Amino acid sequence: MVFAVEEVVNAGYVVIGKSMLLLRNAWPKASMILKVFKEQGVVLILLLGLSAFFSMVETAITTLWPWKIHEIAEKESEDGVFKIFRSDVTRFFTTILIGTTASNIGATALVTEAATEIFGEAGVSAATGVMTVAILLLAEITPKSIAVHNPTEVARFVVRPVAWLSVILYPIGRVVTYLSMGMLKILGLKGKSEPYVTEDELKLMLRGAELSGAIEEEEQDMIENVLETKDTHVREVMTPLIDVVAIDPSSTLVLFNLNYLLKDFRHFFRVPVFEQRVDNIVGIAYAMDPLDYVAKSELLESTTVGDMAHKPAYFVPDSMSVWNLLREFRIRKVHMAVVLNEYGGTVGIVTLEDVVEELVGEIFDENDSKEEIQKKTGYIEMRAEGILDVDANTSICQLSEDLNIKFPEEHQYETVSGFVCEAFGYITRTGESIKVVLAKEDEEDDEGSEAGSDHHDSKERHQIYKLKILAGNARKVSAVRFECINNEEFLLDTMEVTPKVPKMRKRSNDEDSNNGNNGEEDAFGKRQEDDLSDQYITADHNENKESPYGQ
Repeated sequence: MVFAVEEVVNAGYVVIGKSMLLLRNAWPKASMILKVFKEQGVVLILLLGLSAFFSMVETAITTLWPWKIHEIAEKESEDGVFKIFRSDVTRFFTTILIGTTASNIGATALVTEAATEIFGEAGVSAATGVMTVAILLLAEITPKSIAVHNPTEVARFVVRPVAWLSVILYPIGRVVTYLSMGMLKILGLKGKSEPYVTEDELKLMLRGAELSGAIEEEEQDMIENVLETKDTHVREVMTPLIDVVAIDPSSTLVLFNLNYLLKDFRHFFRVPVFEQRVDNIVGIAYAMDPLDYVAKSELLESTTVGDMAHKPAYFVPDSMSVWNLLREFRIRKVHMAVVLNEYGGTVGIVTLEDVVEELVGEIFDENDSKEEIQKKTGYIEMRAEGILDVDANTSICQLSEDLNIKFPEEHQYETVSGFVCEAFGYITRTGESIKVVLAKEDEEDDEGSEAGSDHHDSKERHQIYKLKILAGNARKVSAVRFECINNEEFLLDTMEVTPKVPKMRKRSNDEDSNNGNNGEEDAFGKRQEDDLSDQYITADHNENKESPYGQ
């Protein structure tokens, strides 16, 4: 036991001796480090502090630029530092870059020189490692984090000193700027002044503002609609010619007023005037103009609509943008225009209200009935799980959003009616049906994986719908039923459009008598008058054989 204690004591003496020897050998280098720090420590701290200062300035300014800087500058006097900064941004950023670079290089050179004197060549590696950590922590991460969390306060505190310093470093900054421009020319590049904020960036800002509660969703939609007006064509907002209400110029003012009393014109303050054919619009009749003839009732019977119509009508191409149309309306002081296609044929009319509705959404008044609203905007009604009745005037964008599906990108239609006509390949009749394959919106297209996908993957990416025509006539479709079908029954190989015309056969007299009616019901359960479609029924003998796009 005594022997073991003695060994422990001896081992302790050995450790203490080696420690004292190591300390004796290291003390000269430690004293040299302390001496160097005493002589140059203040300079080193100053350089690292300047580097941290410039890093903080750069982060604060880039965080606030450009809108917050503009907001602060508007509240300053004419000689305010932020107004000076906004007028010459390049000079400020050049000053910041020169200051950051000079501070980091100076601090690194100072530490490297001291480490070389103390440790020799091995000191270079040690100085590099130490300064890397010091600059990252003290001059980059910490000050930039402070600036990110308090950008406005930091900017107000540091921008003025940078403005003073930029005056001193201005000559150096100009030289650096000219040298950089020369390098760009040598490389065949030109300095381009990009806009402060692009349209896509502005939309992202609006989305962020809406999510944060700074603006309402309706305000976001309205601003985005304004941005899109230059890319929206008149043909997308006009009233098609088939829905245009017009009057013959030979009609008397009595008949004109009677149309208002009978509510044929009740929603229109302006009515197109046509000659011979409705697509030959020659002028516009104003609802208030007959008031000038009320004092002399005999003039109401002798004066025609053509006499008081405003001629000629204002014509615009269907390819004109809504933005340009609004500008023309303001310049010409008119509220209605006749829309022409590339061949000069009339395709519809467009009004100032159509343009305004493109910006703020549909506008209705107390006189609009439910049917009139549905005719104008379309509707989507769920009848059962996976079964929806859709108005043919419903936009493809709205249907795509509600069903979470994608329509072919190359489509040339805007409404469900156009989609149905393309799927069938002809004007359909009431009662006909077809199956279509549509991609799901939440699935990403991947050509590589799609090439080797199996039957299960295809079902996950696509959805089959059965389209049934609920109402319509020989000229257009009015209502369609979308019925979701189980994908287990079908194998999807392609998405090419290959419509197949259903086989038709003549309806027999026995079938007519069994039906017990001379018409059929539309989507709203109303009787429709007999038309050509009543003489036929669909006889689809290949119902289980699915074509790639429709059957």
